[in-house]
Amino acid sequence: MKKLERIFLYTVLAILVFYVFLVDGNVESQGVIQEEIWARSIVIVNDAGQSVIWLSTDEYGGKIQVYNKDGNTVAYMGADEEYKGMMSVYNKTGNPVAAIGANKDGGTIGVCNKAGDPVAGIIANKDGDGRIGVWNKSGKRIGSLP
Repeated sequence: MKKLERIFLYTVLAILVFYVFLVDGNVESQGVIQEEIWARSIVIVNDAGQSVIWLSTDEYGGKIQVYNKDGNTVAYMGADEEYKGMMSVYNKTGNPVAAIGANKDGGTIGVCNKAGDPVAGIIANKDGDGRIGVWNKSGKRIGSLP
């Protein structure tokens, strides 16, 4: 490369660097921002390539699932046939421990033990009244209001 070509090239590079870093300080923060993303599903993975968040759809609507490092579901939110809308939390082994949802009669709240067995629940019944139930670990109802 001739001396004149090098001087020209270095001058152009110096001007570009000056402009990018000193004149236009917002260049680093400017990126392409999508107003909308259209997809049937999106999977977010960790550094090891393991799925940790899954956004998807099915015939009932949208779903979001969050997985722990062992691949077990720890949180779920979505639409389904029975509950219409539902949010669930799972323990580290993948057993459901709490849920809130909506069905044809109103709202539901459920609590399970670490094995995933229901132990307490609150619902709105078909008459529009509230009901609270408590079960033992074997599934036998041990109390309810009313």
